[in-house]
Amino acid sequence: MRLGILSDIHSNFNALTASFKALTNAGCDKIICAGDVVGYGARPAECIDFLREHNIQTVKGNHDNYTVCKNVEWNIQPYAVDAIKWTQDHLTQDRIDWLDSLPFIMKIENVTVVHASLEAVDGEYWPYILDTKSALFHFFLQETRFAFFGHTHIPLLFTYDESRRISIEILRSKTLSQTDDSKYLLNPGSVGQPRDFDARSAAVIFDTVSGKIEMLRTMYDVGGTQDEIIAAGLPRILATRLSRGN
Repeated sequence: MRLGILSDIHSNFNALTASFKALTNAGCDKIICAGDVVGYGARPAECIDFLREHNIQTVKGNHDNYTVCKNVEWNIQPYAVDAIKWTQDHLTQDRIDWLDSLPFIMKIENVTVVHASLEAVDGEYWPYILDTKSALFHFFLQETRFAFFGHTHIPLLFTYDESRRISIEILRSKTLSQTDDSKYLLNPGSVGQPRDFDARSAAVIFDTVSGKIEMLRTMYDVGGTQDEIIAAGLPRILATRLSRGN
């Protein structure tokens, strides 16, 4: 199966539709999302409706979870809190209920999908996997050979090899070995708010049979998206950072 993986859309509808078109043009058999459909951007309703219309299976991200939990204090950046409250005010209850219905984890064939880390999949906290130490806690719990996660907005590949050593590298197009006992943890990067200093939308195609990874970076209307964020009255930093890719 050629599996298309999206993550961290963050209400960026222009980036979502651009990446979706790139994945479908590449002949994906199925497209899934590793969470954070909403937050930061100005078009959360359109992003939710698009995923539902195209039957894109999705796990719950931290911003999705924050959005359904009203009257809660979050230990996050003030601009993120402002964006969550704005999102809550601009979604119908039906769309909020859909976010609330999303699972924290799902499995497709030999692939696990989670937003942050298997270390915590109950919404209580959301660990960032950015180094080998934080990846170790995840690998202790990863039962499948392959897993995809989001949350960091950076395309990364972690390998837990037969000697129980963990390595980390920037995710690029390559083919993963199918002949040893290694486990792999992959982050496709962010559709709607990349943080690897590349402003293009990020997504991945993964062949579940061959282990081949294809990294896709897609241009989209960054300027128009920035204008939407500013016009909506959202914090300006959420617009300006898009052109920097951080």
